[in-house]
Amino acid sequence: MADLNPKPEEVAGKVPDLRKSFKEKFADNIKKGTYDQRDIDRLDKDDAYARAFLRTLKSRGDVAKAVDLIDDCFKFRKSIGIWDLKYDDFPPDIKDRNAIYYKGQDKKGHPIFYVNVKENVATSDQMPILKQYIAWSLEQHHGKNPEQMCVALMDMSSAGITNLGMDVTKYMITCFTSYFPAFLAYMINYDMPTLLSATWSVVSTFLNNDQKQKLQMVKKKDITNYIADEHLWPHMKA
Repeated sequence: MADLNPKPEEVAGKVPDLRKSFKEKFADNIKKGTYDQRDIDRLDKDDAYARAFLRTLKSRGDVAKAVDLIDDCFKFRKSIGIWDLKYDDFPPDIKDRNAIYYKGQDKKGHPIFYVNVKENVATSDQMPILKQYIAWSLEQHHGKNPEQMCVALMDMSSAGITNLGMDVTKYMITCFTSYFPAFLAYMINYDMPTLLSATWSVVSTFLNNDQKQKLQMVKKKDITNYIADEHLWPHMKA
């Protein structure tokens, strides 16, 4: 699979302009405290993080587009208080599902972000907490390694129609396209049952052509094309 995102060295020279343009365009927001100061400080000091905004499929090295992406990202991060979230903050009924975590790597060395779709259901009351937990989980790696892209392994085996929630699925897509820039190498939809095909067709309408190229629909017989046997979950092994 070809790498669709620009490489770090292709956008590195634009980082000073990115920082300058962001501070000029959103000076009022910065003054009003619209963003968490820790995000602004990180943008100023962390070159890899700054480059990530220029490497998204939305910006592709375009400084003006990357600046608008920073605005959206920083507003989101402050809205959920991501800097101050801790594992212990989340209720047991979210954590004990053991349905969202990092484990192993694919054949290209990308860490695997595993999502058990069957277990990620939520009531309307639980939904804000589940979304926070997803963002917190993504942050655990992206916050430390903004230029090491991940593989999102969406395990759909045994999932039913009630498990593929449109709200959560659209949120996951937005996280990867806007809130955790240039983090997704590609996504594997593993062993999606036939009965979910119609629902997924609706979800796929939210994806542009580039995003669709990053999506791999994979059955058990083909999973080792992407992930070596030693990194597979037991139910995925032949």
